[in-house]
Amino acid sequence: MMITVLKVLAAVGAVLNVVLVALKVRQKLGTEDGQEKWGESKKYAIYNTIVGVVANFLDVFGVGSYATTSAAFKFGKSVKDGDIPGTLNVGDTLPVCVEAFLFASLAGVDGVTLGALIAAAVVGALLGAKLVTKLNIQGVRLMMGVGMVILGVMMALRVLAVGPFGLVGDGLKLSGGRLVIAVLVQLILGMLMNIGVGLYAPCMALCCGLGLSVAATLPIVMGSSALLMAFGSGPQFIKAGRFDMLATICQMVGGAAGVLIAYFFVKSLDVKILTIVIAVVVLITAVMFFRDYKNGKPRRRRAE
Repeated sequence: MMITVLKVLAAVGAVLNVVLVALKVRQKLGTEDGQEKWGESKKYAIYNTIVGVVANFLDVFGVGSYATTSAAFKFGKSVKDGDIPGTLNVGDTLPVCVEAFLFASLAGVDGVTLGALIAAAVVGALLGAKLVTKLNIQGVRLMMGVGMVILGVMMALRVLAVGPFGLVGDGLKLSGGRLVIAVLVQLILGMLMNIGVGLYAPCMALCCGLGLSVAATLPIVMGSSALLMAFGSGPQFIKAGRFDMLATICQMVGGAAGVLIAYFFVKSLDVKILTIVIAVVVLITAVMFFRDYKNGKPRRRRAE
């Protein structure tokens, strides 16, 4: 029953995302500033579409799209620093909703566990988005730098199977204290999604560490990501207008294509080496954000 509800909500979330983006883009294109920004983004359209395809293709295999996309935006200078969090959360909503719809029924995870963890992630995203959308460019750079460090380390720990990232359970439900712990941590993870810290790696580590099987975590991870973006962080960023219009559309179209390619044409993929490479790139990206943050600080005038 809960899996069916998840599929319905994922479909509704996908439609809601497309409608809200379309309305906001139309509104912004009605201004000179919006038209100017659209024109500036055109030269990156092909690049950003390719990023969307590759990042969300890898997302299906657990690499996570946020790390790849953030690094690509930063290295390619295709999205302004201040718009990266919003573009990630808004642009990846449609692909992740498609992902959740396709993969939600992979395992018979307990309905209460699934519902509680998804709800916690959505609430966390709502709370976190209200803070991030109010940050200035320096705040975004600092938060993205911190987020990239956390994400890079978590990706490396997952590949190396260190600590809870290496634990594998065999259960299909959480109850009592373990469920409470999972809900509280998931709330925090939902908030961190707003600064570019992907939910996949930490959520899988959390669930497996508390005794769930890897298969049981997939509907939780995919469902949480999809619904927190569709009903939590995404609408907040759209309302605030804190996203790159064309890059977001490229992410939506390219990302959905990447998910479908992975679902229909690829049965298995060894991504261990690739994940390590991306983790290194993510950490380099963090250094770049910290560098820009430092360079953006007002210089103190020396005493005469």
